Amino acid sequence: MDKSINCGVARRMANEMEKNNVKVGDYIVIQRQNYTKLHKVTLKGIVMLGKDQLELGPIIGRPVWKTYKMIPKKNGKRVFVLKECDNYESLAEQLKKDVSCGSDNRNIFDDGRSQLLSTEEIVSLRTSGMSGQAIVGQLIENSKTFRDKTEYSQEKYLKKKEKKYFEYITIRWPTIRLITEVMYRTDPLKIMGLRMDTLSQILTIVGIHTHGTYMVYESGCQGLVAAAMLNNINIGGQLVHIHPGNLPQKQAILAMNYDNDKMSCLISVNIYSLLRKLQENSASDENNVEVNKKESVINESFLSESESDNKAIKNEENSSNDVIDTKENVITEKGSGSGRLVCDSLKKDDKEFVEEKEITLNVVHERKRKHSDPGESMSKKPRWELETEKAADFLRPSKADGLVIISREHPSNILTALLPYVAPSRPFIIFCPYREPLLEIYIQLKRKNNTVGLRVTETWLRSHQILPSRTHPDILMSGSGGYLLTGIVVECSTSTNTQESGSSLQ
Repeated sequence: MDKSINCGVARRMANEMEKNNVKVGDYIVIQRQNYTKLHKVTLKGIVMLGKDQLELGPIIGRPVWKTYKMIPKKNGKRVFVLKECDNYESLAEQLKKDVSCGSDNRNIFDDGRSQLLSTEEIVSLRTSGMSGQAIVGQLIENSKTFRDKTEYSQEKYLKKKEKKYFEYITIRWPTIRLITEVMYRTDPLKIMGLRMDTLSQILTIVGIHTHGTYMVYESGCQGLVAAAMLNNINIGGQLVHIHPGNLPQKQAILAMNYDNDKMSCLISVNIYSLLRKLQENSASDENNVEVNKKESVINESFLSESESDNKAIKNEENSSNDVIDTKENVITEKGSGSGRLVCDSLKKDDKEFVEEKEITLNVVHERKRKHSDPGESMSKKPRWELETEKAADFLRPSKADGLVIISREHPSNILTALLPYVAPSRPFIIFCPYREPLLEIYIQLKRKNNTVGLRVTETWLRSHQILPSRTHPDILMSGSGGYLLTGIVVECSTSTNTQESGSSLQ
């Protein structure tokens, strides 16, 4: 028993270690100091960091959070091979050990002639395959003013050169924070200027729990909000990812390297096909209710009529027995020829009825055989239709536990179409880079009585530099992180509806 338990534990640990290994097709985050880049691992394993070309072959099959040193290739123009290492030392700390410093910078003038090496010579040093530490050492030796600078000025100069000639990278798994930072830094317009603080507010307000059903309408945000919401949902929950076009934007979802169990909780549907399917289902339900009502009425009338007929038949049975006997005798004795004709015609009618019944049964059985195989019928339907039916099955009976809308279009019509499928006492959130569309929706919802707790908010964020004796806000900052309209869905009472209709008529 002990050996079997130990074997099971060892297998689980091996599986977990394999999950943390980098494989072909995985997305990784390459970090070089404060710079990060999202990259998909391929068989070639080549990535560009600025003007530097890295060969990522050594990282395949190795675990994440490993540090690699960039070793330049001989006779290669800024082409580097990676070599795994345990740790790295700061370039500034290595070069600062044996260099003296001055007392002040009053006698130092920036005339552009303090560096003896020309630009062509520095480029030739880099293309020759010299390491970054050796290049910075050459720059220090050929500088006229470096040894006269103060210790703080020397450290600042070396950190500036270290950013340019840093030789180490770290491989990390993508997270929501890292993906948001990478996308916001590269091109904020691709994600509508959505910052990490605004995304965290969206996730907090919607209150995601692992087994809930949520809707997110997203257009023009690279699937960032859908990836963040899916990150908090496990098996048993569902996320209906609604999009306006033929294909959804899933860049952030794919970058998170979710497994099949996690991806099974995601349903991507087109908004037009979803609304059409929900309307068809509601119409069919109404027709079924009407048909059931009609059938119940017909059955009740039929039962009442049959009961009255049975009573009349029972009352007339005793009086009509003698007459029936005499009529039967007359038919069998006097009209024997006509009786045979009647019997023959009845037999013919019975045969024709049986044949028609057999034909109809054969047709029904053939139709059942055609539709009995679920694999054939499912394979004929396209994937988007199956996803739409699945989403409609989730939303129609129980409704969603929350709604998030991030759209480049005006969100008024989108909210009007999707809000009826949100359960009462559940939140809804609309994100927009501009304030005016949200104020229009705020006024529209205030006139109705199906929402409460409406708020339009804007987040303000400014990062700070935290260093010993040098703590201050950053000079550069984003102007706005967008606006949020939040509220809670409630049920409409019939009394308020009648009062509203009466006041509108007056």
